[in-house]
Amino acid sequence: MKTITVQIEDLEYEILESWLGVGQVKAWLQHAIDNKCRQRTDASVLEHTDRNPKKLNKQTKLDLLKDVQLPTRAERDTQQA
Repeated sequence: MKTITVQIEDLEYEILESWLGVGQVKAWLQHAIDNKCRQRTDASVLEHTDRNPKKLNKQTKLDLLKDVQLPTRAERDTQQA
């Protein structure tokens, strides 16, 4: 598992906290990251397998993709050009 550290300005934190509630910023950010990871994992399952990601649990999706050579961002950009 990877640990990622992000930095935001104090005022940005205060703004988020005023919107989300005291002590809720970290949980909100974690949820946002988890959701984006789920979306990209589902897209990769659709792109690289014949399975429907909506019918699979997280671990099954990750198992399906563990041996797949995923393209880099640069490779994706080249394919789309």
